[in-house]
Amino acid sequence: MITSWEAPRRYRLLKKKITCPLREANVPQLVRAAGVHRAALACGSEFFGAMLLSGMRESQGTEVSLHTISAQDLRLLVSFAYTGAVRAGWPGLLRAAQTAVQYQSSSCLALCQRALARGLSPARCLALFPIAEAPGLERLWSKARHYLLTHLPAVALCPTFPSLPSACLAELLESDELHVQEEFEAFMAVWRWLAANPETEESEAKALLRRVRFGRMSTRELRRVRAAGLPPPLPPDLLHQLLVEAAVPGQERRREPDQALVVIGGDGLRSDMARRQPSRGVWWARAFRCGTGLVRTVEWGRLPALPAPGRFRHGAASPAGSQLYVCGGQDFYGHANTLASTLRWDPGQEDWEEMAPLCQARSFFPLLALDGLLYALGGRNGDVALNSVEAYNPELNVWRPAPALPAPRFAHAAAVLEGRLYVSGGCSGAGRYLASLLHYDPKLEKPGTLLSPMGVPRAGHVMAALGGRLYVAGGLGETGDLLSFEAYEPRTDSWTHLAPLPSPHVGAAGAALQGELLVLGGYSHRTYALSHLIHAYCPGLDRWLCLGTLPRPRAEMAACILTLPSVQHIALVPTRHQTKPAG
Repeated sequence: MITSWEAPRRYRLLKKKITCPLREANVPQLVRAAGVHRAALACGSEFFGAMLLSGMRESQGTEVSLHTISAQDLRLLVSFAYTGAVRAGWPGLLRAAQTAVQYQSSSCLALCQRALARGLSPARCLALFPIAEAPGLERLWSKARHYLLTHLPAVALCPTFPSLPSACLAELLESDELHVQEEFEAFMAVWRWLAANPETEESEAKALLRRVRFGRMSTRELRRVRAAGLPPPLPPDLLHQLLVEAAVPGQERRREPDQALVVIGGDGLRSDMARRQPSRGVWWARAFRCGTGLVRTVEWGRLPALPAPGRFRHGAASPAGSQLYVCGGQDFYGHANTLASTLRWDPGQEDWEEMAPLCQARSFFPLLALDGLLYALGGRNGDVALNSVEAYNPELNVWRPAPALPAPRFAHAAAVLEGRLYVSGGCSGAGRYLASLLHYDPKLEKPGTLLSPMGVPRAGHVMAALGGRLYVAGGLGETGDLLSFEAYEPRTDSWTHLAPLPSPHVGAAGAALQGELLVLGGYSHRTYALSHLIHAYCPGLDRWLCLGTLPRPRAEMAACILTLPSVQHIALVPTRHQTKPAG
């Protein structure tokens, strides 16, 4: 933005042009493309701002000759200076990011890094290695490294995988955060790399293989390792030597997310109604641990419990990732037990604080944060389905009516993707399962735009935004428990069926954490058995993985993502010692 004192000086530069002496064939095209106002370039690039506005020799005269920038790169910076956009595919974005680093265009660099991080794939991550340590691209490389750690099986199948430096592969294998279904996948990654690099010295091969944690492998995995052997020309006895060295139990892999997954309240679904009690428990996942074979556990920490008597079928959200809001839901199972109260927890508080209540009591509804406000969408009050929507302003501590949904619905799901709020499925006022997908825009008088419907009508499901797509999983349909899993692509307004859930999750909680979709708890409508499992879907591998279990089996709870500083000061409470938790 040009401030009032900058404008007069920059206005005097409007008629000056920039040219770049390159090969003769490039000059005419560049001169036409680069006959631009200096002020635009000065605003878009700190490099050009210093050159053209600081009294240097280049700030004088009518032309500036540049010997270090190509025509293509200059056209890119000029275009971005005027439009604030970069129109390019992934290779073009990568080149644009490098240009933005070299010529100090921080806004262009931020835009490119966000776009590049959204489009990561095994081949693209491997292509980033030559510039992994380039100053200014640390954030992008951090995202790429995390992708490699969570997608190693797919990366190992990539044609360019053998070109990965052995030191980089060793670093990935050494990391506790390597996310594999079984340690055998780490071994196969090394096997493929060694098979494609037969000239590798035996000492280097041994160093790589020692980073595979054979001690974590189950008996079945070890049999598969022995059957695979080592690729030639490595001696067969080398594998035997490594397995003998790893006879003792191996070090587990332990991932500590960079955000905190928080689980709030829920229902225990006991058959004895007199003993059924909503949960007051509020837990956060400190780490995900992988032991021997498929053994996985979650380290849970405890946050202050909800006020008695607890709640379920409620909404939870965090506008900025620090404060946690919980509202609505039910505190028991009768029609008169629907709640309107709103609670807030702040890291500086020892307990929950009661805030302004909802205008209308509601349960079976999603609570979403959008543009600094919280939106409570539809739901049910007693046995009446709602189409009303309320917006909460955290600064003013007030709920106000927002434009209503096109029709009543409850047990639906919602998510925010790239600044747009979407609502999926649920039950109609007549109890019919819905397949609709709705774009809800609270700025419009009629805010609902119907999009392509899901392949399966569902309610009591989860929905989350991940990698530019919407994912819906589980829930209840006309045939009972649904394992169906679908992804929505906004650019094409279309749905794709993906790998089904391993087990039923009706009334589960859902969240997106570190590039994965998490589905937590719920129950089976067929057996009414509660689930304590946490299943994670990795889009790049198209498979589900069990990450461990909840502190207690729960259904109809809520999950939320908070920043780590908000919860790190809370003492860890190991699951095995949680004999009498709050709920």
